[in-house]
Amino acid sequence: MADVHDVAAAVLDATGPESPMKLQKLLYYAQAWHLARYDEPLFNARIEAWRRGPVVPEVYFRHQGRSEVCAWEEGDPGGLTERERGVVRSVVERYGHFSRHELSDMAHDEEPWRAARGDLPESEPSSTPLSHAVMARYFRRLTSDPELAVAEAVANVRLEGQDVSEDAVHAARQVAAGRLGADDAVARRIEALLSRRC
Repeated sequence: MADVHDVAAAVLDATGPESPMKLQKLLYYAQAWHLARYDEPLFNARIEAWRRGPVVPEVYFRHQGRSEVCAWEEGDPGGLTERERGVVRSVVERYGHFSRHELSDMAHDEEPWRAARGDLPESEPSSTPLSHAVMARYFRRLTSDPELAVAEAVANVRLEGQDVSEDAVHAARQVAAGRLGADDAVARRIEALLSRRC
């Protein structure tokens, strides 16, 4: 397992100077994709569900107060294995063009941060760690073919003791295949439920 400081150094080596917030989000995505691909964490440091999204406190308290982080002298990119460097490279390629605020918004919309926050309002602080299992499951779904993604989602709901209607499965298949937006699927479902009450 890599040292989080080596991962931070590798991220900055690939991106150049970054804002502390963007560095934090890239660390989160590196951890998430490593969990999804290899079913084991990239690094052992906690990622907590802070107000502005996922944060690695061990890194945060070293860059706190800075407006830009140019390099990470506490770490060495050469300390990573080729596989670990590959995950960092792919994360930077995939997410590096987004701004820190876009990355924060994206993380807020994703299940790992939301699950760790629970019912807490966004304005409330939290030090709850993000679950590795939730991160792995959520990001693995992003690479699944549509039918497998729907099957996994249905299985997860049933594990929670809930039923899934055929209408809901059909809508999920349309969303997974890109034929229907998630917001439209939810709106249709609400409309169907409300019409049954009348």
